[in-house]
Amino acid sequence: MEQTSGFYARALRVIGQDLAGLFPENLAIELEGDKFVAKGLSTKSRDAEQSSTSGWKGMKKLINKVSDIVKLPNHEPDLEFVPFSRVYHFNDINCLDEQGAKHREDDSDMPDIYSLGERLRTIGKVIDARKEGSGVKIFKDLHQIMFEYQNPDGNSCREELSNTELYQLQQRYASARGRSSTPRRK
Repeated sequence: MEQTSGFYARALRVIGQDLAGLFPENLAIELEGDKFVAKGLSTKSRDAEQSSTSGWKGMKKLINKVSDIVKLPNHEPDLEFVPFSRVYHFNDINCLDEQGAKHREDDSDMPDIYSLGERLRTIGKVIDARKEGSGVKIFKDLHQIMFEYQNPDGNSCREELSNTELYQLQQRYASARGRSSTPRRK
């Protein structure tokens, strides 16, 4: 994957879309040579894990879904944090992006700016705007996103954005995207 305009925005969006199903509480992404390494903690319901081990798992899931709709749960979900680690080579990112493009073709809505993919895409746009940023490290928790990169002079740069600041930045990018005459991609 060539480092062209939008390299980090595209790569980080794809990674965020892939990781979204894990519901990461904490996340660290680092560019290491020709690959991005993503590590973090995701939440996982023990109730869901236990129901998936029984022979009746399909029927039990259906019953649980129906009962959740009909009545309120009488207890808090029993969550545990599960570590994860994924590696994304540039070819993996291209393949995941092509798969995602098929779903985006018919979708005319603006992207969900609260999604992990869009949040990471925004950080990627900031890095792309710094012209030739490299050596990317991103750390995300529930309250903020911190990221580090090297500028073209080799100096290390570090930025932190609260969720509110990130939202405001996303709004600026989204309004600029809405004004552009070129077709947008999620």
